[in-house]
Amino acid sequence: MFKTVTIRDGHDNFFTPLRFIFAYMVLIGHAFVVVGGTDTSEPHIFYHYTFSYMAVNLFFIASGFLVTGSMLYRKNLASFASARILRIFPALIAHVLVIMFIFGLMTTSLPWGEYLTSKDVWKQPFIVLGFIDTEMALPGILPNNAEPIASATLWTLRYEVLAYMGTFIAFTLGLMKHRWMILAQFVLFAVAVPVAYKTGLYEQLPATFQSILRFGLTYGLGAAIYAYRDKLKFHMALIPVMVLVTSLFSGTVMFEVVGVITAAYMLFWAAYVILPRFDFLKKYSDISYGIYIYHWASLQGVYHFMPNLNVWQLMVIGTPIALMLSVASWHWVEKPALSLKPKFAEKLSRKKTKPVAV
Repeated sequence: MFKTVTIRDGHDNFFTPLRFIFAYMVLIGHAFVVVGGTDTSEPHIFYHYTFSYMAVNLFFIASGFLVTGSMLYRKNLASFASARILRIFPALIAHVLVIMFIFGLMTTSLPWGEYLTSKDVWKQPFIVLGFIDTEMALPGILPNNAEPIASATLWTLRYEVLAYMGTFIAFTLGLMKHRWMILAQFVLFAVAVPVAYKTGLYEQLPATFQSILRFGLTYGLGAAIYAYRDKLKFHMALIPVMVLVTSLFSGTVMFEVVGVITAAYMLFWAAYVILPRFDFLKKYSDISYGIYIYHWASLQGVYHFMPNLNVWQLMVIGTPIALMLSVASWHWVEKPALSLKPKFAEKLSRKKTKPVAV
């Protein structure tokens, strides 16, 4: 456990249980938001980092690492696109339908006839799947909750998809041929973030561009770690040192960059540490995506019907509901969809030939 940890090729890692932990960290943070009524209700665990903020950063670091590895392993654009599309959209489509026709009907104050004929219901698949508006503020839902929305967490998927597109474009343009090219893409964001803070530009940017900087930094770091995976080593003893160093940068424009690097160091130590007694965790299904997309509705629904719950009671009741929905999503939607990757990739790569006029 205290030996130097190196990154191994293949699936011999703890990313699946770690992603579960990250998804549950988001659930914990959002339980405070649902009960407290505002985003500021979520406690900070390290300076301005909340449970959900830290977890989403870790998700993007892991995603940058794994998706970059997928692209460089496949070296096939159709295969890559197939894997990414089928990982995100089937479960998201199912989620939108569940929220529209089950959650919405259960929590709306409107008569069902009026609810089902509202254009605000029927536009949801288009605006959510197009990432135009992902909150799913359905008519009349959750009338007594502080935030009458059903999917507050889907907004990050917009940036996940943008990151996939960035990897796709970078590979197409030959910007992933050499490891230094991948590192340079991270360095670009690592410079842009503190410069934006230092000049005051960050506060003036629209929220979309602020998020692009944040997730470009985290995803880019994960990609750079993949590029240099054979050169990197991680040791548990350095983790508290790095946390201390990060704290010294608190209040400076470099805090975000240093904090993300420290988080990544902890992540990869935990992902590749050798713990034979816990190897069984590697075999569990990856239900983290389901927890991530369903936990908010689970918490909101419970609190709608039991508004006197405190945060801990809400977690106790909301957790098994979110788990059941995520397990169902994995077995009934995500896993079957992912089994179609080869066929879908073949369809994407197939060239349609036009008949030649004679």
